[in-house]
Amino acid sequence: MTKAAAAKKPATSDNKIKASEQAPNRVISDPKEIAQLVMMRIDHVNSKKDELTIAVKTLADTAKQLVSAYASQQTQIAKLAKRLEEMEKAGGK
Repeated sequence: MTKAAAAKKPATSDNKIKASEQAPNRVISDPKEIAQLVMMRIDHVNSKKDELTIAVKTLADTAKQLVSAYASQQTQIAKLAKRLEEMEKAGGK
């Protein structure tokens, strides 16, 4: 991305946090500015927390589906094994 494109990009809380991280040695003495920075960081953490919550729920749903499919396959395998055993007994007589 060019500098001109970066300048046109709308300012979001993520952009502001990244901008503040680029100048870590800057001293902030205005309480309003400190409060704004803290609130931006809290918003950033909350958005990451929300993303993580969604990812964990998706992973749990996927795990449930896998367990269900595995149980179904195990049931089918047991039925086939029983059928094979019955066929072997019938063929052996």
